[in-house]
This record gives sequence, C-alpha cells and structure tokens, in this order.
Amino acid sequence: MPTDTPLPDAPLLHIGDTVYTVDLAVTPTEREQGLSGRPSMDADRGMLFVYEKDGPRAFWMPNMHFPLDMVWIRADCIVAGVTADVPNPPLDTPRDQLQLYPSAGLVRFILELNAGQAAMHGIEAGDKVEFGGEIVGQWGC
Repeated sequence: MPTDTPLPDAPLLHIGDTVYTVDLAVTPTEREQGLSGRPSMDADRGMLFVYEKDGPRAFWMPNMHFPLDMVWIRADCIVAGVTADVPNPPLDTPRDQLQLYPSAGLVRFILELNAGQAAMHGIEAGDKVEFGGEIVGQWGC
C-alpha cells in the first residue's frame, strides 16, 4: 500500500506504482562503466542509461557480479520491452566472448534493475515511465 513518505530529491523513475531511485549513466564513459564492478544493488534502485537520440541498443555484462533485468524505454517514455533475468557471466569471461542483449526496437533509455524486479512489479511493454526527483521533466519523461 502506498505511503505518504516523502520521496528523496534524487533521480527517480516511476513505472506504475513502483518508484526506483536511479543512478544515471549519461556520458559515454558512464554508459560504458554501467554497473560493472559493483558487488550488488538495493532492490529499490536501478541505473538509467540515457542516450541523445533513439537507436537500436545492445548491452553486455562485463565484470558484473549480479543478474539484471533490462527495461528498454522509447523516447515517448513507454516501455518497449523487457529482457528479464540476464545472468552475470563468470568474471573471467573475455570481453569478446560476452553475450550481447539487443534492445526491443529503437530506444532512448535503458533501465537496469536487479533480476526479478520486472516480473515482481509487472513491468512490461506498453507501461508508461515518468521521471521524478531531480530529473523530473528531463529528456521528455
């Protein structure tokens, strides 16, 4: 049940009744680093990758310590699709042997969550996404 607890002024992403505090990956360097090397991530957190224009995207999992859900988001702030339960490869996997996970069509944003979050909260294609906190109204969402 929702509470009246005030939300932090951090970057927030709303999908349905679920709110995630997100770290941002906006620059090429930030996007390349992503969540690589992090030992874990809290259940109510995610990482939002932001691109300047729409395009087909493909993600990989170098130096990842935990599995993810990838939520592909179009420029009109609608979920294009979800790639669920992406396993983290063994840490010694050479980069040229890492699997690529393609986007569901042309997307502007990618939200990475802990594996299972999308299913737990019923996140699916067609859902509306809104930004909140310090990124409210940015990038059209």
